[in-house]
Amino acid sequence: MVANFSVNIQFNDSYFKKLGLNKKHGFEDALDIAIDHATHDAENICRREAPIDTGNLRRSIHKRKQGKCQGELHARGAPYWVYLQYGTSKMDANPFVTRTARRVKPKVSAYVIEELKNAGILE
Repeated sequence: MVANFSVNIQFNDSYFKKLGLNKKHGFEDALDIAIDHATHDAENICRREAPIDTGNLRRSIHKRKQGKCQGELHARGAPYWVYLQYGTSKMDANPFVTRTARRVKPKVSAYVIEELKNAGILE
């Protein structure tokens, strides 16, 4: 059993028109690279934030690319991450995924801006 948490960023064509961008000029490639950077960071942060008992959960957290502009972390072999994250009637929550998301969120914006500049889309 695999438990997943993921990010998938997509924009419709009107978004590109509002920004005056043609998405065929590297926007999606830049966004894809930014998401790769962010999921790499998320994997490392989530492993550090995950509670340690046996270490199985930390070892099970890996990033995976499902497609363009998509990144995913999965915890193969540790579906109980959900109980740790949200708690149960007998155990308090330890929201390590939420902490990870809060730490990665500002990095995503920075990576997107950096990669758009690298692609020559932003100055």
